[in-house]
Amino acid sequence: EEDFPEVYKVCKLFNPSVDDLEKIRNFMDREITMGLSRDHHDRSTVPCHLSYVQDLPTGRERGQFLALEMMPTNCRIMLVKFSSENDIYTSSKCVIMPHTVAAGRGTELFNFLATSIANFVKEKKVEKENLPLGIAFAFTLKKHALDMGILVSWTKEFGAQGAIGKDVVQLLRDALAKFSDISVEVMGIINVGAGSLLGLCWAQPDTRMGLVMGSIANSCYVERVEKCELYEGEEGRKLMIINSDWAHFGDTGQLDFIRNEFDRQLDAESINPGSRIYEKFSGALCMGELVRIIVLRLMKSGSIFAEDRRDYIGIQWKLDMVSLIEIVSDPPGVYTKAQEVMDKFRIRHCKERDLAALKYICDTVTNRAAMLVASGVCCLINRMHLPEISIAVDGGIYRLHPTFATVLNKYTRLLTDPKYKFEFVITQDSCGVGAAIMAGMAHANKYNTDAKLFTMDY
Repeated sequence: EEDFPEVYKVCKLFNPSVDDLEKIRNFMDREITMGLSRDHHDRSTVPCHLSYVQDLPTGRERGQFLALEMMPTNCRIMLVKFSSENDIYTSSKCVIMPHTVAAGRGTELFNFLATSIANFVKEKKVEKENLPLGIAFAFTLKKHALDMGILVSWTKEFGAQGAIGKDVVQLLRDALAKFSDISVEVMGIINVGAGSLLGLCWAQPDTRMGLVMGSIANSCYVERVEKCELYEGEEGRKLMIINSDWAHFGDTGQLDFIRNEFDRQLDAESINPGSRIYEKFSGALCMGELVRIIVLRLMKSGSIFAEDRRDYIGIQWKLDMVSLIEIVSDPPGVYTKAQEVMDKFRIRHCKERDLAALKYICDTVTNRAAMLVASGVCCLINRMHLPEISIAVDGGIYRLHPTFATVLNKYTRLLTDPKYKFEFVITQDSCGVGAAIMAGMAHANKYNTDAKLFTMDY
């Protein structure tokens, strides 16, 4: 406050009170209730899509299954074997998708994936075994059943517009049907959060939430079917994994009371102004961009790095999450990594006091992000009314940032009903493992369990 009054003044804008966080939690709960309801679903900013995954693994399931991970930057085909308790064997192959295919017609893209799957199962000598395959999908879907997901939109890496509005599962089934020499049964499709939840649940059966904290921000949790008013499926089922799709929370103004001028600038200059507001507080890309915007503003006012060049730091999205983590990874009073990051921006031989201010800005932005994620997490914990749960966490920010996990834990405990216990667990297995489990459980339900293929024990 004394050494850098301008920096301190800016950073105070990123310091929500406990009352603010409780308000966010309560707003989130209201939006989730709306998202699950028949009458208000379309108006909710937390739409709570039904995943149609209604079984959870116990850890006693055995068998081998296929999975296809479809992510914004890569695709991966997996053969997953569940052999003994806590023993998962995974063999996988990354698929480098040519830009011409990703940007081409939808049929081209799925023909390419089918060809890759056909080659993979032949390499693994399982092409005749009719193994169940599950898809872990990182793009926006409208689910109508476990094995029916209508593609709503791609991210910028994909331009296959012909697939939008079509059922992803059916597109892959049709493409695979052209290969008469292989036998693979596509059982369903889930999002990344549900995949992480299911993957951890096999090893830790009390897992009831999946948290995705990367370039996208999302969560899923286990809800009671009677709360899901849009569900019209089989009677007698008790559970449903819900894809919260909470990135859009705040799109209709719920979070305006804590948004500041820097948040508004980031939003206005983004490719989707007014959309995915909650993600813009806590997404990995957005945290780096917020720090960049703040630093640039303070450089222009002469508060820090006053005499240094601003051309590289002036490039939008140039400060990524990796750089942000490096800046805060130096021990107290040391600024070696911070200087290395600034070297990338052609800002050399920085004063230690400027680097200290930079580190303080990074901590302030990431701490606020952790607090806001905590508001959402505690809302879901309180809704489930379970005495103890594990939370599957997928994302580099939680795993690699030196303080993010500590702040998230602290504020989740502060905001959660004290009678509910929880533990954040970093997922060691990818979401594809969860997709493989889903495929096995769906196959067992469809064919009333072939013991040689998949042993079930609910």
